[in-house]
Amino acid sequence: MGDFSFEEVAGMARANGLVLTNEDLIEVTHRLNASIAGIEQFSHPELDSIDPLPFRPLEEMDDDR
Repeated sequence: MGDFSFEEVAGMARANGLVLTNEDLIEVTHRLNASIAGIEQFSHPELDSIDPLPFRPLEEMDDDR
């Protein structure tokens, strides 16, 4: 995945009702791109062999007691 541009991050911020100063936009863009680059390094091939488990919200779990 390529890096997000300043314009793309500004657009995502606006879409979520956030207003970023130019200084904040630079910082957020760099942090977002660094976070994504770090996540892309994760590798969990053994997860392909694990069957998914059903999810039950904690509220439902409390009712079983």
